[in-house]
This record gives sequence, C-alpha cells and structure tokens, in this order.
Amino acid sequence: MLINKSGLARRQAGFSLIEIIIAIAIFSIIIAGGLTGFIPVLNQNRQSNEIIEANRLAEEGLEAVRSIRNRDFSLLSAGNKGIGVSSNLWSFSGASDATGKFTRQISLVAANRDAGGTLVNSGGTTDPDTWLVKSLITWNYSIGETKQFSLETILTNWRKSMGVNYDGLIVYGSGSIVTPFWNAYTNSSNTFGTKTTMPALTDSPRNFIVRTSSQKIEAIAGTVTNSGVLYVYCFDGTNWTQDWSTTVGGTATTRRFDIAYENTTGSVIVLYSTNTATSNELNFRKKIGSSSCGSSSWGSSTAFNPARTSAFVSWVKMVSNPTSGSNLIAAIWADNNKDLSGAIWNGTTFANEPTSAMDTSLEAINTGTVFPDVESFDLAYESVTGDLMVVWGNSGGSNGTNGVRYRLCTGNSATCTWGSITTPPTFADDATNLDLSANPNSDEMVFASIGNAGSDFQLGYWSGSSWTNRSNLDTSSGTPLAGTKLVATGWLINGATTRYVATYMDSGTVTGISWYTANGSGTPTKQTDFSATPAIGSPKKWVEIQMDPIHKEQLMELISDVNSDLFAKRLVMTSTSVFTWTNSDGGASLENNLGQATVKPFGFAYWQK
Repeated sequence: MLINKSGLARRQAGFSLIEIIIAIAIFSIIIAGGLTGFIPVLNQNRQSNEIIEANRLAEEGLEAVRSIRNRDFSLLSAGNKGIGVSSNLWSFSGASDATGKFTRQISLVAANRDAGGTLVNSGGTTDPDTWLVKSLITWNYSIGETKQFSLETILTNWRKSMGVNYDGLIVYGSGSIVTPFWNAYTNSSNTFGTKTTMPALTDSPRNFIVRTSSQKIEAIAGTVTNSGVLYVYCFDGTNWTQDWSTTVGGTATTRRFDIAYENTTGSVIVLYSTNTATSNELNFRKKIGSSSCGSSSWGSSTAFNPARTSAFVSWVKMVSNPTSGSNLIAAIWADNNKDLSGAIWNGTTFANEPTSAMDTSLEAINTGTVFPDVESFDLAYESVTGDLMVVWGNSGGSNGTNGVRYRLCTGNSATCTWGSITTPPTFADDATNLDLSANPNSDEMVFASIGNAGSDFQLGYWSGSSWTNRSNLDTSSGTPLAGTKLVATGWLINGATTRYVATYMDSGTVTGISWYTANGSGTPTKQTDFSATPAIGSPKKWVEIQMDPIHKEQLMELISDVNSDLFAKRLVMTSTSVFTWTNSDGGASLENNLGQATVKPFGFAYWQK
C-alpha cells in the first residue's frame, strides 16, 4: 500500500474486472430492451412504405383499364390480365405484370343486375355494359410471407348508360322529301345504323350542319330548305326535337348559318343571316349548357350589326376555341358584295370585329354574280396558344398568281389582336376551294386548295409561326364549280406518330380518293388512290373530313358525288404510319338521292366524350 503525505492510503485508479463485467451486463440488458421496442417500429415503417407502393400500382392499374374502356368499351373482356403499353397507349398484356418485387393482376368479371337494375352478387341477369374490375398487388414481404393489396371499381359503357351506344351521327336530306334523316355511327364495327326520320318540315331540306357538346350527350343540327328557312333541331341522345325556325333567305345555294358550342360550359350558339342588307345583317340565339332540348331552352333572337358588312350575308362559318378553360368562338362571314369579315364570341355577344374588312373581293366561280358562289374561306384556332387563323382566296389569284391570304388574331382572348392581311409565300395559284384544319395536340395547321383557273392543287403547312408551302402538287386536279368543295384536310395521331392528310378530287374519272400525307414541314407524299366500293361518281361535289376526338388515329371522310350519292370512308393510321382506308358505309351509298349534292348537303359529327 502506498502512503501519501497525510498518511492516508491511496486507492489504485481504474475499474476492477468485477466492475467491468457488471457494467457490460447492465448495458446488455438495456440494449436488449431497446431493440425489442425498436425492431417492430422498423418493420412497421417498411410495411407502410410497401403498402404505399402497392396502392400506387393498384390505382395505376385501374386508371389503365379506364383508359382502355374510354378508347373502346369492346376491348374489355372477362379474365385475368396484365397491363402494358403499346404505341404509347395502355393495353392488356399477358395474365399479369411485374414492377420490381410487386406483381399486378387485373381481373374483370361480368356484373349481374336484378330486375330493378341493382347490382347483385348472385342471381340476376348479366349486364353486358358493366364490368367489376379488381386490381390485385402481390409481393413477398419476407421469406415464406406473402402480402396482398387490392382496389376495386365498377366500369360501365358510359356512352350507352347515357342513352347512346354509338360514336357519331350524320344528318341529310333525301330528294324532295320534307323529312330530314339521320344515321348513327358505331366506331367498333365501323358501320352506320338504320336510316331514321327526324321531325318533318314544310319544305325539303338542303344544306346541313350538326355539332355535338363536349359536356354531355347532346347534338344541335340545322338545315336550310330550298325556300330559305332555317330549322334548328336538338338531340338528347334518344329523341330529336324541332326547336325553332327562322328565315335566312336564299335557296340553299349558299350556307347562311353555322353552329358552335362553347368549350367548357356546353352552351351552344347559332349565328345566321337575317336576309337584310342595311343593318343587323346577322342574328344569333343561345341555349345554355345546363338546359335540355326544347324551344323554351333557347334565348331570344339577338341582333348583331357587323360594321364591315353592308349586304345580305350569304356564308357563315364558326369554330370553337379548343384550349383549356376557353369558351371563345370565332365567326367569319361573307356578304353579297364579296366582303369578308369576322368577330369573336365573348360569352355574351360577338365583338372585336377588325377595323377593316379582311377582303372586299373574295374568290368566286362566276365573277359576275352578286354573291360568292363558293365557300372560299376557312378558320381554325391553334390548339395550344389559342391564336386564331383565318385563310381565304382573293379574286386576284389566277393560274400562276397566288390568291391565298391569311390573317391572325393573337392573344387567346375575346380581345385578341388582329394582325395584318398577309400573302403566304410560294403558293402559285388561285384558291377557289380550300380547307384548313388544326392539329389537336399542337399549334400546327394544314391548308389545301384548288383553283378553278388552272385546276392546280397546292398544300401549306403552318408550324405555329410560319408557312411552308408547296404549289402545283397536282396540275390536273378536278375543277371547282359553283357550290362545290373538292378538298379536305385533317390530322392523325397515334402515340408519337403524327401526320396530316389532305384529300382532293383528281381530274378524269377517279372513282376513289386521291390524297397526300406529310410529317410537319416535310415533303408531302402522294399516296395510292383509295379504290372505294362502290365507285364514287365523278365529279365529286362536296368532300369534308371529320377527325375522331376520342380515337385520334382515325378520321372520317364524307363525300357527295355527281349522282347525289352520299359516302363515308374511314382512314386509320398505325404508330408506324401505315394507313388503311375502309368503307364505313358498308360498300353502299348511305343515301342515293340527296336533296342536293353541293353546298354542304350533309352534316357529320363525332360525340366529343
């Protein structure tokens, strides 16, 4: 023992072996207790994260099935399925699909309903328009332990549940019969239904327009008789009603009205000529989107006195602004002085007419007539910016002289700014018949025209900022006559593949469809003529294209010919830009005695949703 100066014993510094052993034991007891409480927390967090991921995958599976249903209800069938992507579209693939450690299986089971229409688990009758859908996620949580998570929903054939089990409709007249007719179009079978009567008139209908709502199953149709009376019909998915009529003048050799829906409200506007030449040359009526069909749903006739118009209005065209949240509608019209002007619907009235007429000498067939005898103008909104494009033919155009003119109204508002009147570059001919259409996914547009001076076909591509044009693509096209329209344009989109299409009447005795396609500003490619069945009479009289808003890889071409026959032909494009025409009319004319063959003798529209 060491002795310090005070004589006290001093202890050796440090811990004894016994103390260390005791400390380790105590620490082990503490750690064991802490881990016992901490490990379940770790397990719980891991399980929560995996359930979150399983929920995401299950919800994605249901959304994929909804997307497939929205494209075509007939793509749904009973059984277990996996989800994949084909041409940038959701599709069924195999019996299941895997993401990491998770396996997803979609099961579709036919639903049964009792006599009252209520879904039942057993008994009842199978409802062919309802599927029970389950999205099941399975994964290995640990060795020997499997976990599952699922979500379920009910999917219906929503078009049919609203009283509609088809995808579009066409309206037209037959000879001197005073009853208009209509047929339903079904996309899945690519067929038109039975020819069916609409409420009768007191005179035979001649030219037609039909538009469909983007908010509900509703269509508004208009027709003008050969005595110059406009009749407006409304269709609720089941029945047509004749809602009102008014005199617009003329004998249906021009089209003195048009119809357009507001994009988001579902309200619809009819703009029409009043057959007066001094003031208030146009009137309009509105039906709000929440109202049903019937004469009481329409507002009263409201006068519109365009400042740049001082003669009978003989042609009217409108287009709805497709941009999100917009209810704008653009209108242009031509009067008997061959003046062209326009305005913007702001929700209440038409306003923002340019400070000067767009043109005071529109292209026409017979320059001596007191009205433009062809629809030598068109308009479209850019689908992204909402800028408005107006194109037309000026009478100064001729064979070898550019007659195309255009004007923009920029700003995507009711007070958009009208730009200068401009001649697009490199066109070389007059534009007697013309057509303009916008890419529904971009600001691109395509323009096509044929001039009656040299029967030359030309094409233009608008990128959203400039034109790339091709003149004299075909220098021996069909020749426009009074009341004809011999060119039509449209867009096809399938995944990442986009092409514009332009059809036209070629010269000679072409009994099918002559057409070009192109990818943007690329060189247009002449395609092999489609040999239609039966043969389309030559010359054609009125052609137009309607693009399918649901199946964007498809469009419909409608044609009237010299024999007053009505035909419908569908064009479909694959994701590898393979094109296929088919006879939607079933290889027979939908009507073989139209009330007239020229000046829009039919109207076709797809349902918008």
